[in-house]
Amino acid sequence: MKKSLLALMFAAGLSAVAPVYAVELSGVVVPEKVVSADGALLLNGAGVRKKMMFEVYVAALYLSAKSSDAAVVLAANTPRRMQLTMLRQVDAASLYQALLDGLQANLSVNQLKELQPKIAELEKIFNEVKSVAKGDVITLDFIAGQGSKVLVRGRTAGVIEGDVFADALLSIWLGKAPVNEDLKKALLGKG
Repeated sequence: MKKSLLALMFAAGLSAVAPVYAVELSGVVVPEKVVSADGALLLNGAGVRKKMMFEVYVAALYLSAKSSDAAVVLAANTPRRMQLTMLRQVDAASLYQALLDGLQANLSVNQLKELQPKIAELEKIFNEVKSVAKGDVITLDFIAGQGSKVLVRGRTAGVIEGDVFADALLSIWLGKAPVNEDLKKALLGKG
């Protein structure tokens, strides 16, 4: 009995120290929690972005409180993170164009005009990145009252001010015309 209890306590101690992973997709281990500048964020959902027959990246959405409602996530005034782990090499121009296509699909002509300076900042960031390789991580931190912080390979590539643009950027995956409906469902924990 004492040995069983000791073994159980040892196993419990190991699990408390070991990181907890929520899911593995296409060989990418997606952590259950991440730490941002504003505190811990919980994995809301994750999925694989496919284009034609190719897997492009694993997307993971992190929130301070889980939600299965896209409108609630987009309107949230709390920290949010979209983390993209690349599954193949992509040049920056193609990546930027994919983001631009997502913005154009989810925003009106007037919204696009209003956000054009922010979109130009996004283009500049990705022009400086040049390309991303398999295994590279692009992190988009959406910080209420500040805007969007773009990290590539763990380094800050740029910050685009404004909550409106942050919400617009997140609409690429969660808006009325997401890059992929199945990916949207997965990010909202419905997949």
